[in-house]
Amino acid sequence: MSIKFQDSGIKIIEVRIRNFRSLKEVNVSLDWLTVLIGENNSGKTSFLDALSAAIGIGKRDISRDDIFLAPSENKVPKEREITIDVLIRPTDDKGETIDSFPEGSYWIELWGNGISQDDNDNEYVGIRTQMKWDSTRSEYITERNFLVNWQDDPKKWDLARINETAGSVSAAKIESLALYLLDAKRDVRDELQKRGSFWHKLVSDLNLADAEIENIEEALTTLNHAIISSSDVLVHVQDHLDDLHKTIGGDKGNVSITSIPRHIRDLSKGMDVNFATKGSQTFPLARHGMGTRCLAAVLMFRAYTTWRQKNAKSGQVHSMLALEEPEAHLHPQAHRALFNQIEEMSGQRIISTHSPYIAGQAKIAQFRHFRKDGANSVVTQIDTTSLNEEDIRKINRMVLNTRGDILYARALVLFEGETEEQALPIFAESYWQRQPNALGINLVGVGGSGNYLPFLRLASSFEIPWYIFSDGETNALKHVKKALEQIGIADSDPTKHANVFVLPNDHYFESYLVSEKYEDAILAMLDSYHMTENYLDTDYIPKMDGNKKKKTITRNYKSSEGRKRALVDVLTDKKNRYAVPLAQSITSLDDETRRYPDKLQELFKKMSIDMNLERRG
Repeated sequence: MSIKFQDSGIKIIEVRIRNFRSLKEVNVSLDWLTVLIGENNSGKTSFLDALSAAIGIGKRDISRDDIFLAPSENKVPKEREITIDVLIRPTDDKGETIDSFPEGSYWIELWGNGISQDDNDNEYVGIRTQMKWDSTRSEYITERNFLVNWQDDPKKWDLARINETAGSVSAAKIESLALYLLDAKRDVRDELQKRGSFWHKLVSDLNLADAEIENIEEALTTLNHAIISSSDVLVHVQDHLDDLHKTIGGDKGNVSITSIPRHIRDLSKGMDVNFATKGSQTFPLARHGMGTRCLAAVLMFRAYTTWRQKNAKSGQVHSMLALEEPEAHLHPQAHRALFNQIEEMSGQRIISTHSPYIAGQAKIAQFRHFRKDGANSVVTQIDTTSLNEEDIRKINRMVLNTRGDILYARALVLFEGETEEQALPIFAESYWQRQPNALGINLVGVGGSGNYLPFLRLASSFEIPWYIFSDGETNALKHVKKALEQIGIADSDPTKHANVFVLPNDHYFESYLVSEKYEDAILAMLDSYHMTENYLDTDYIPKMDGNKKKKTITRNYKSSEGRKRALVDVLTDKKNRYAVPLAQSITSLDDETRRYPDKLQELFKKMSIDMNLERRG
């Protein structure tokens, strides 16, 4: 089902938050669809709650517990205030920002003197929500006011002043743009039962003409009488209840059982929604699994907002949805279908997600990346103005479509080869005695030394710490240097960058391991893998010596250093087979000092310092 874009005449452009939970100082610009990403406990839910506290539907209280508290503080200073500033601009019928509200606009009538002009004479509405200590009342109070002098520079946010002539912002002045927050605990069962839900708001008035209501209620009364008179049980119960008049008073025959509602206004009390998948029995939605119920709650909201807009006068409703973890309880394939349905919703939508399948379908400009820096949340977004269509295509194709999980990482380790992709997780888990993913570390094979740039662009834009474990070959270093230059690193020499770890002496990973004197571990792995003794000397070398390698090079294993060349070749010939058992063989060596090759150990030590990790293996 396709839902046509419905213009409300306004758009929320930016939200600035100060001292709300971990959001000590964040500035978030909003699109028509904004996707919040980042690891757990990075501030995404707090952002949705803060925005809901400022312009959300229903109760909008902020409590003392919401005030930012630094790790060194035992209690919140009374002078510390929560501030949530919202910037609203007028838009045209295509949703594009324009300079002023059109004459006769509903929003001019609603906000009046609350509309201000910036230094370029562009009209806007700024709404500030503040919670602060009231010394007279000895309690925290919440105030909402219009702003003048909105500052383009977020660092000067405190220079914006309260618009004294416009008066405070009442609930009525934000009702038409109120945000609806559907958290991760949403359930259509609650929607069907709660009196104030979207469902009951929709079905409480069925939009029927008076004549239709009269005809339907007459038919309901007839049907109800037929049900009662045909049921011995109901007649029996009704006859006994009719004795109420003997004790309480009244006339005999005043008791009646209503088996179905007789009035249209009561129909919503007994309404239900049933659903059946193909070929299965129909069940009420409330009896389906959580995945179906969560999705139904989202679609119920969509039905509510589209109906509300359809029946409102032109431009009098700005639909706004904040949706936490839309993927909750759904299988991965359903994530993709759900994102398409969210895209089709009208109005402004903000979703927070941990699903790489959903993130993989969003546009990179829609992302707002949340991460923690100590006790503070930091929010970043990628600047696409310097990227051309091919740059964006590469990020989408090479990163988001295949490795969307990196958006939620605490750190990235990038490398080019297949061996590293399989072996490094084994080394890392042995070193920290925890799986890298559990530590928030993503180990990412970029598929060749020329493919670092899209990953680095995304990581640097979102301030995700990154590390490169690079082959030492000339061509590989050339590609790394170019990628570093393109993300704005002045001294782009890979061998000098603290986060780039280059294998020495032109080595690639397999040749490096041989040069590091891991011959014993390699031979033990080969014999174990092939379930034989002395596989290299009795099987591989006799069979492969004198054969052609790639680039028409003849293998020579009998001359000086021939055995070392055989060790390197046997690893590279079948790198996909040997990578994991080889890493396991090395990390199981009796000599603990040899369990991690030197360059790999340098990488892990640097990451341990940067990420405050402790080596355990």
